[in-house]
Amino acid sequence: MFGGAHELSIDSKGRLAVPAKFRDILSRLYTPAVVVTLESKHKLLMYPVAEWEKVAAQLLNLKVADNPVLRRFQNLLLHNAEILEWDSAGRVLLPAGLRKRVDFDREVVLVGRANRLELWGREQWEAEMVQALDDDPDELAFQLGQTDLQL
Repeated sequence: MFGGAHELSIDSKGRLAVPAKFRDILSRLYTPAVVVTLESKHKLLMYPVAEWEKVAAQLLNLKVADNPVLRRFQNLLLHNAEILEWDSAGRVLLPAGLRKRVDFDREVVLVGRANRLELWGREQWEAEMVQALDDDPDELAFQLGQTDLQL
């Protein structure tokens, strides 16, 4: 399971140094490769190949014929997915097409989120964290009470 947030920089060639902590998890539990895809203009998702295969199967099973929003989301993730392997320095080359579509530049945050990694622009990540910290605790408690989540 991935966890933690790491402030990083994408170099001038579009390479991202994957922290050793994440590379170790990938090497031990999966393969030394990830599938990167576009989730939104604010975030790239990075999955171990085995986890991506599960996600892709679920995406392909979505009933999208009469739902253009879901069809576009399905296409966004599936059409932009690429397998990346790191070099001897532990870096992955982020595809130029994906870098062009996200609205962040070189300063990023790589976040572990259970079965995947998320790559955020640093400004977007900070805004997300500020919003989460500013959320009304009573509203959050109410919303959590509507779920089966046990913390």
